[in-house]
Amino acid sequence: MDDDQHTEDPQARPQQDDGDSQERTTPGEYALGALGGLLVLLLLGFLTYQAVAVRESDPALSVSVSSVEAAGDGYAVHFEVRNSGGRTAEQVQISGTLTRDGSEVEQASTSVPYLPPNSRHSGALLFSEDPRDGRLQVGPAGYVAP
Repeated sequence: MDDDQHTEDPQARPQQDDGDSQERTTPGEYALGALGGLLVLLLLGFLTYQAVAVRESDPALSVSVSSVEAAGDGYAVHFEVRNSGGRTAEQVQISGTLTRDGSEVEQASTSVPYLPPNSRHSGALLFSEDPRDGRLQVGPAGYVAP
């Protein structure tokens, strides 16, 4: 045997780090990645729904009377108007008609300047006659589309 030739001891050889031990992905990282991906997909789905379905519908106006009370020399009929549609309504006209025994006694109206989608606005109609003594109809009479 030659003195120049050595047999290398496998334990004496410096180990090369291939990076596998420090760069392995843990199950927790996979779970967080999946959760992040799911959130992104849900957000994209919601935005697509909002862009296509909700914004295409016209204003859907409804009026409900919340209370009737004496106010000065007359009566105030407090109402809430809602826009459950997908577009804004401007100059929303609210009309109230008081009838007794089949004949119109009094009419009142007001306007709401701006009612965005999925919103509500409160107001009052003023009557000189007591609206509780008769049939009161309150509702939207019209609006302008911007």
